[in-house]
Amino acid sequence: MATENKYVPNALDAEFDNFWDKVSCYAANSFPFADRCAFVEKAKDCNRSTNVLPYMRIMACDLNCVNEFQQVIFLTLFMALCYEIFVLLMHVCHKYYIPALKAVSRFLRMNEHVAGVTLLAFGNSSADLFSNLASVNANVPVFANSLAAALFVSMVSGGLICYMSPFKMNAYESVRDILFLIFGSTLLQHFLASSAHVPETSFIGKLLACMYTFLVYIFYILVNVVDVYLIRRALKTTNAQIDALLEGDMTPEKRKRLSELERNQAIYSRDMEVEIFERTNSGPNINKMRYTTLKMGRSVRISIDKKATRNVLHNRALGRNWGLFKDFLLALKPLTCEQWRRANILERAFMLTQIPAVILCSIYIPLVDYELDKHGWNKLLNCIQVMLNPAMSIMAIKALLSSRGNSLWYVAMTEEYIYAVYSLPITMPIAVFMFIQSRTDVPPFYHSVFTVMNLTGSMFMIFICATEIDKVLEVIGHILKVEDDFMGATVKACTGSLGPLIANLAMALHGYPKMAYASAIGGPFFSEHSL
Repeated sequence: MATENKYVPNALDAEFDNFWDKVSCYAANSFPFADRCAFVEKAKDCNRSTNVLPYMRIMACDLNCVNEFQQVIFLTLFMALCYEIFVLLMHVCHKYYIPALKAVSRFLRMNEHVAGVTLLAFGNSSADLFSNLASVNANVPVFANSLAAALFVSMVSGGLICYMSPFKMNAYESVRDILFLIFGSTLLQHFLASSAHVPETSFIGKLLACMYTFLVYIFYILVNVVDVYLIRRALKTTNAQIDALLEGDMTPEKRKRLSELERNQAIYSRDMEVEIFERTNSGPNINKMRYTTLKMGRSVRISIDKKATRNVLHNRALGRNWGLFKDFLLALKPLTCEQWRRANILERAFMLTQIPAVILCSIYIPLVDYELDKHGWNKLLNCIQVMLNPAMSIMAIKALLSSRGNSLWYVAMTEEYIYAVYSLPITMPIAVFMFIQSRTDVPPFYHSVFTVMNLTGSMFMIFICATEIDKVLEVIGHILKVEDDFMGATVKACTGSLGPLIANLAMALHGYPKMAYASAIGGPFFSEHSL
């Protein structure tokens, strides 16, 4: 009898069994156009690498790209979508994110510098932190990309802040922050390059390296906080000395001493706490943009009276729900007739591109802005947002987390929406209580709590917008056969830092360039030392 030869599987067979789990989605670009749709439907990386839209699947299957000319046309459409996402990013930062950060900084009694290196830096860099942590186990040069992004934020963002909103910089604080950034980057590079300090198989060595780098950042924050404490203590002592000199007869020696103390008082009180200032314009001054060598003009900053803006429309003679639906519709209105009449053709085109961003943000993110009448309070809209904001956030985040590798997020959302429904028994009674208790013409005493939803919603939108722009340009780079290392060190370093760049510029144009510049240094320092 003939013996049957049994086939023995080898390592190559196992490699083919896991082919669709491991193959890159961008490998479809090496196939003929007719075969790309079948490839992207089978490759799981096409699902894992999707943030919002599956661009490779859209191009190969939905748009049925069959030649190079159609590919160029579709890439142009992707760039147009990238611009629309950028408009959404600017609108979120300017109207929602920056006013909320100012309110929180004011509540915590921070000065501009400390608020910049803590709140604004963390808010700007948290998206980069999560993205870098997710790429640690992948074949991605995380540290090199992080350094490239840090250079972009600190140099380009910091330079644009000084260019568009000139201010008198505190030399000691700026030099101290830059030296901390250089020291932290050098220390982290030393740990990564020295196998003696961080052996690849030594868990204790890795743990010590992480502790050292993280402690540097903690020490940096403590130095800033102690500096503010010492300045406030020195100001209190100086004020007491001035009051003591003003008592009794004034002699030449007292006048000389008084002038010295008043100079010190002006220095100490220059930047004590964050104030809510009126915005004199909505953008950069054209003269500053054109004549950068001219001496910076002195601008008067007028503080906002929070009580006046809160009660400006309050009228007890009117009912609790007077103008309820009118205010609701006005809040969703993307533009006004007066703005449209006064705008030129380019401004009108920009207004049209803003319409989707304005409507989406108005529905999802509660507005808290002490510069506006009623602090942005809208009774009916805010009651709806109490239920809608947590539900939408939970549903979107749960769908994004559960769809990695198996299916696309909007397919997983059909199963994950139930988690959003679970939040309604908690949020719906709160919304009903708000509707019964509050008025339309004045915000309730708990309106500041909406700042939490404002910040979380804004940060989530900024993260989605920044990562989606980065993903669009990544797809375009792979289709055009641009090297990954070059893309990571140049284009992706810029696109991945668009969130911090736009947020810092918006903060500077709101009248807080010190806070924005501090964030341009503290943000990269935070993202590097949290890896």
